[in-house]
Amino acid sequence: MIPSQQGKGIGHALIQQGILQAQELGFKGVVLLGEPEYYTRFGFTPSPKLTLDGVPPEFFLVKALEGEIPSGEVSYHPAFFE
Repeated sequence: MIPSQQGKGIGHALIQQGILQAQELGFKGVVLLGEPEYYTRFGFTPSPKLTLDGVPPEFFLVKALEGEIPSGEVSYHPAFFE
């Protein structure tokens, strides 16, 4: 969020909407790469069960939406690199 728009609840609304859509689509969880101090308020936590190569574990955050957090390595979809 650009500084002039921070503190207006826009980021909060975007995160909440993303979580809601993931639930509606039947996702079992959501992962993100970000600042723990911000995202923990939405229920995201680091998880030793999931990793993303080259990313410090404290910045790779997970939120379970259904059941337990699975284990394994997360990878980017090939389209990310196009």
